[in-house]
Amino acid sequence: MEKAVTYTKALFQSAQSTYLEILSAQQSLLSAQLTEVSDNVQRMQAVINLYSAVGGGRE
Repeated sequence: MEKAVTYTKALFQSAQSTYLEILSAQQSLLSAQLTEVSDNVQRMQAVINLYSAVGGGRE
């Protein structure tokens, strides 16, 4: 996704792309990054829940 933004910017500089296309590529990148963060949080929460379910963390 990051390459898409780079390529779109290069196209814009050579007058083969619009600024709106750059913004759209950046928005897609941000959306993908937010999804990645959300997936990581869910994975960490699943590990915590599993650890707790098997009795971890109790003294």
